[in-house]
Amino acid sequence: MLNYQGLFFLLLLIMACALIIGHSYRYNRKVTPVSLMIVALLAVLSVTSYAFLGHEPQNTVRRPEPPQAVPEEMLMSASELNQKRIKEIQDKLREDTQNGELWYALGNAYMYSSEFENAGTAFLYALRLAPEPQSNIYSAMATASYYQEKQHFTPQSQAWLEQALALDKNNISALMLLASDYFLSARYQRAIDTWQQVLDTERTDLDRVEIINAINRAKAFI
Repeated sequence: MLNYQGLFFLLLLIMACALIIGHSYRYNRKVTPVSLMIVALLAVLSVTSYAFLGHEPQNTVRRPEPPQAVPEEMLMSASELNQKRIKEIQDKLREDTQNGELWYALGNAYMYSSEFENAGTAFLYALRLAPEPQSNIYSAMATASYYQEKQHFTPQSQAWLEQALALDKNNISALMLLASDYFLSARYQRAIDTWQQVLDTERTDLDRVEIINAINRAKAFI
């Protein structure tokens, strides 16, 4: 089937042939062999040009590429990803139950999913397996117990918090927990002072804007 380009070439050929034949009749009263040769040449050139330019490309339509497999993690929610992480850590612990770092990581994963009792158990194993007392483990245990008890300190969680700060007076987790409790119990100035202590550590991984906003909220109640 001819396309637009083919029709264009065909019309040009017809017009050219008509002009040549008309010119031959006008001056020679007949179609001369030279005129026929020119017409034949034009026909050959037109057909050749059409062969190269006039056909619709037969194989230029690209087949759609099959969709690539989407990584499973991209289809999972944050909660599902955390549950997957919990299972992965548990699998590793079955192979090495004496790995304190894995127990600590498991506790943090449980904290993310608000499984505070499980988190406390994992942190307790991490504490027992630690080569020496660690401030982060004590603060993690205090935090897990605090939230398990509906944001209240027990004598035990209070002792863990004090131990964390005794080992590191600028332990961020312990200070943030303490400041939050001060704020919830309407001890606003103490909350402000504690948040300010966090800012004074000049840690680069802090959400300084959020802490400053918390300080301003506390000041509004004074």
